[in-house]
Amino acid sequence: MSDRPLNFHTIKNDKKSINTIIKEFKPLLQNEQLLTLDNPSLDKPTLNTYISDIHRSNTYKLGKLSANNLNTQEQVALSFQIMTRAEPPELVIETIKSLLAVKKPEDEILIVDNNNQETHLYQPLADYCNKLHPKLNVHFYHVDSVKGYKAGALNLALQLMDDNCTHIVVVDSDYQALPHARAAIANAIATYPKHTLLQFPQFYRSSAQTEVQSELNHYFNHHLLCSFNCSKALSTGTFAVINRSDLLALGGWSSASITEDAQMGVKMHRSGLFSQFIPEVISTGLLPHTLKDLMSQRQRWIYGNMQVLSGYFSSAPVSKVDVTQTSTPSVLTTTSKDSAVFRHTQSMSERLKYLRAHFSQLTAWVNFTGPFIVLHFFALLMIVASTVYPISKAAVQLPLMMVYSGYAFFVIRRLMAYLNDKAPLNKQVNHQHQFTLKGKLRTWLMHLNFWELGALSWTPVLWGQNKPFNCTPKHNLMTDDTAPWLESLMVAPKLLLLLNLFTAVMVSPLTDFYSPALFVCAVSFLLLKVASVMVAIDNFSAAKTQKPVKIATMRSEQYINTVTGQFVGPTPAKLAMKTTLERSKLEATAKLDKLGKVIEKSKLSNLEASNNQQFISKSDVTYFDKKQL
Repeated sequence: MSDRPLNFHTIKNDKKSINTIIKEFKPLLQNEQLLTLDNPSLDKPTLNTYISDIHRSNTYKLGKLSANNLNTQEQVALSFQIMTRAEPPELVIETIKSLLAVKKPEDEILIVDNNNQETHLYQPLADYCNKLHPKLNVHFYHVDSVKGYKAGALNLALQLMDDNCTHIVVVDSDYQALPHARAAIANAIATYPKHTLLQFPQFYRSSAQTEVQSELNHYFNHHLLCSFNCSKALSTGTFAVINRSDLLALGGWSSASITEDAQMGVKMHRSGLFSQFIPEVISTGLLPHTLKDLMSQRQRWIYGNMQVLSGYFSSAPVSKVDVTQTSTPSVLTTTSKDSAVFRHTQSMSERLKYLRAHFSQLTAWVNFTGPFIVLHFFALLMIVASTVYPISKAAVQLPLMMVYSGYAFFVIRRLMAYLNDKAPLNKQVNHQHQFTLKGKLRTWLMHLNFWELGALSWTPVLWGQNKPFNCTPKHNLMTDDTAPWLESLMVAPKLLLLLNLFTAVMVSPLTDFYSPALFVCAVSFLLLKVASVMVAIDNFSAAKTQKPVKIATMRSEQYINTVTGQFVGPTPAKLAMKTTLERSKLEATAKLDKLGKVIEKSKLSNLEASNNQQFISKSDVTYFDKKQL
């Protein structure tokens, strides 16, 4: 690695940012707060020299993490990683509390707030983390700008995490862990010790949006539970448990797609690594507050998955991956024995099975009725053109028959899938849950709201167009003066509704193109779209008035006392929450002691992704102290 000039500035003097994050420097920056660097008792020239020495190191050595050594649950150490971006701080704090209630002493909680300059959104979160007892092992970092979508933030967390942690648990900011979460994760790791990815299901605690919840849960209740998908599961993001050494060997997270989780899963399987879906609910999250937010989320999933699929055959499968850098720092090659990653060479039959599973999962939210919609549009143009140029009746009716045959195949296929959904995961949370026929039909109608999105929103992938990563808002932005039914009606996709309405008029008994079959088809699909919009209105009207649903967990003080009791005894919460002044004194003393011990250590080089794609650039990361800028 070439020696790039280090752009490090002491914050007090020039009020500039630190553009290089040093892994070994992390212990000196407890909970991201750089305030102690402004302490005159610190030897700043020595500190700068130390950082420069580390930066010039040309190797990045993996910790000796071996899946073969994970013989007992006690040897598992987890890094719960929460990536936030302009999230409500009170929501993230509740998520942290739920993790504190289940974590072990050897686990850590790592929060990286990124690409967000709204101080009022991240400062309360930083203050909360800064007040927690250091032995709770909660670390907060704020990054003003990081490239690579969420993958860039996850790669930064990969560098900042504790080397002693064997597994990463990705946690969305709104997902609160259930009391048995930690035990379930440890049990899954013990059951599948050679697996790189263990994916737990997403579940929701928004009680009012019944059909929205069922429609989203269908992926885990039915789709991913299929035998050909369950043992070849791709990551779906939150509460994905990933072997740290395997992820490092793969080169970290890729930002080639806005669904970095699915991209990582495909790359992992093509490298001969294993995954497993664990059908056990261990956390619950929040549903989007509005139909517009849900559509935005769905578009991101569809577009990102199709990005992954479009590049599926662009490179040959990787048979081996190693973690020792060659003379070209942007490529990770393979010879390290430290990474003891279990792989096998896939046969042609296995590759075809993985291809089937990947295609099934990546297209779960996609449908291929786009050509029929386009043909439908041109058939109607032909009817309009017939007023000027004579066009035979058969020339119009034949394309429309093809269109409605394609539509019927799609809706019946989806209907059968929902009718066969037994909702086994719902019964884990509510033993009395019954997924009735009426509920299945309404869930199917809810799914039809996204028909146009699944058919057309991914088409720009075909010509390589990129889309920004849009986070799903956790704030309820629906204004009080807007009727929820009107807002849902305004944003609901209406293309197919209008096409069928126009078709019903043009092939009605009052026109020359009358066809009883086409008229019945047009009216039927028109009514289906109207019914689907009504189901969406019902759900999001109820979402506006519903009260927040809380998990049955302990109070805030009990969280702190439960976790800190093993460190500081049965001390009241207020003693575990040290004051800022006390903490600053302790940190300043500890950092001065630490400085003398680690000056000789140097292990850092830039992590680079394979396939020559840089997944994290030090110059793209900006850390700063808000109070000094």
